[in-house]
Amino acid sequence: MSFGSLEQLVDRLVSTVGEDLPLWIESVSIGGSYARDEHDEHSDLDLFFVIAPGSDVTVHHAADTLFDWVGDVVLRRGPVFVPHFGYSITAVLADLAVCQMNVNTRETIELNPMRSASRIILDRDGFMTSLADRSKSLTIDLAKVYQEHYSYFWIRALYASRSAERGELWRAIEYLADMRKAMQQVMRIQHGRYSPVVGPYHPAKRYEEQLGPDIARILEFSLPEYSKQSVLQCILESVEWFSRATRDTAGFPIEPDARDSAEMIERAVRGGA
Repeated sequence: MSFGSLEQLVDRLVSTVGEDLPLWIESVSIGGSYARDEHDEHSDLDLFFVIAPGSDVTVHHAADTLFDWVGDVVLRRGPVFVPHFGYSITAVLADLAVCQMNVNTRETIELNPMRSASRIILDRDGFMTSLADRSKSLTIDLAKVYQEHYSYFWIRALYASRSAERGELWRAIEYLADMRKAMQQVMRIQHGRYSPVVGPYHPAKRYEEQLGPDIARILEFSLPEYSKQSVLQCILESVEWFSRATRDTAGFPIEPDARDSAEMIERAVRGGA
C-alpha cells in the first residue's frame, strides 16, 4: 500500500514554507515518526498548527480550511479537544494514509517534552521555536512517572478483571491494552531508556531494539480463544509479571498504600482466574 500522499504533504510544507497556507496560521510543525525520520508505510503524519494572535478564526473554520488544504479526504473527524494537545483533526486520504492535525492558539498550547522533538516548518514570529526550546528544559521526575504508571496499571487491572467477570470481553481487552502501555513505560524506566519524547505507543519492534526480544514478547497478547477464562488468564499473567517486575523498587519507591492496594487487586484477579 502506498502512502505517497503524506510524503507529498511534507514536501509541500518544506518547499513552500507555508505559502499556500492562510496568514492566520502562525506556525506549523511536524511531530511523531515523520519528525524523527522513523516513519514507515504504516505511519500517520502528525502536524501541529498555531493560530496567529488576534485572529478571529474559529477552530471549526480552521478545520475546514485544513481539510481543504490536505486535499483528497475520504473520511474526516474533528475538531475534538484533546487535553494537552489541543483540537484534534483527522483526515483519511484516498490511499488510506492518515494525517493527524492539531490546532492551538498561543493560549491553549502547552509546554510538553514531546514538542522538543518537533520539526518546525513555519514559524512567522518565532513563537513555536521558543516553545520547543523551553520544552527541552523541562525536568522529568522519573520516580513520579514510575509511581503514576504503577498505579495506572493496577487500576486498569481491576477494571479489566471486573469487565471480564461481567462477560464484557471486548472492554476487558481494551483495559488489558492499557495495562500493557503501563508495562511499556515501566520497562523503559527500569532499563534507563525512558524518554517522554518517544511516548508510549511505539511499535513492538522498537522495544525489541531497545530492550531485547524476550522483554518485547511480554507485551504481546496471548489469547488462545475469545472466552472469559482466556481473557482472565491473560490478565492474570500480566499481573503476575508486573508484580514481580516492580517488587524491588529501591530506585523508585512505591507508596505503602499503593503497594497494599496492588496486593488486594492481585488477589482479586487470582481469585477470578
